[in-house]
Amino acid sequence: MSRSLPIPAKKHVCGKRHEKRSSIAKGRIMGGNSALPGTHPWMAAIYIGESDFCAGTLVSSCWIVSAAHCFFRNPLKSQLRVVLGQQRFNVTGPNTRTFGVQEYIFPKQFSVFNPTLHDIVLIKLAKQDGRCVRRTPFIRPICLPDKSMAFPDHSCCTISGWGHMSEKAEGYSSLQEVGVRLIPHDACRKPNVYGNHVTADMICAGLNGCADACQGDSGGPLACAHHDVSFLYGIISWGEGCGRSEKPGVYTKVTNYIDWINSVITRKPKAL
Repeated sequence: MSRSLPIPAKKHVCGKRHEKRSSIAKGRIMGGNSALPGTHPWMAAIYIGESDFCAGTLVSSCWIVSAAHCFFRNPLKSQLRVVLGQQRFNVTGPNTRTFGVQEYIFPKQFSVFNPTLHDIVLIKLAKQDGRCVRRTPFIRPICLPDKSMAFPDHSCCTISGWGHMSEKAEGYSSLQEVGVRLIPHDACRKPNVYGNHVTADMICAGLNGCADACQGDSGGPLACAHHDVSFLYGIISWGEGCGRSEKPGVYTKVTNYIDWINSVITRKPKAL
């Protein structure tokens, strides 16, 4: 039987917010409150071509985790730009760093013909002066969970992003945040919710129009905290509409892909 939550035996160097930014706003992404700078230092803004955008999460110096469906058109690496430390959409400043992309990798199970399944992608940042990310109070990685980690149903976690402010609204905003509750898997699989479209590789959170992630937030984190350390528990993936009653947000379950993530991140580069 897997344990529910990790025992805080070691001091984490990941998953720590800016020391002065530890509180979580009680707004919502859809019409919600702006996050203070440094509240989500692992947030990545991913610009794809001229008009597409997704969010992502910094998990190590050179690696971002995002949603595979953001890349289903297989964009050229030269078309990709990743900004870390960003507060307002498409606005850079002294706290931001911009990177190119060296490669992006899908799990072998992912198919563009059913992009909500195995909706996860790893993005490797292109190094600058021999290295990728230099940690600052505004740029630092989130922790990856252990494969056995399971936050209890109804736990309050956090979503964040630069998404649309309502289902029909256009445009982006400053970084938004909200606390959402994890929904029991069986409840999300009810016929009047999503039925068997929700698989064991997915998590649901938020319900009854309380809070939800809208378009433009795809790929961003569902971050769950334990002993003030934030873990990447889910990836914003899909949902029916935005903030609709009994139609919660659906997230890729990161613990199901931890072995794959670690194998990709730790593999040695191929010899030339």
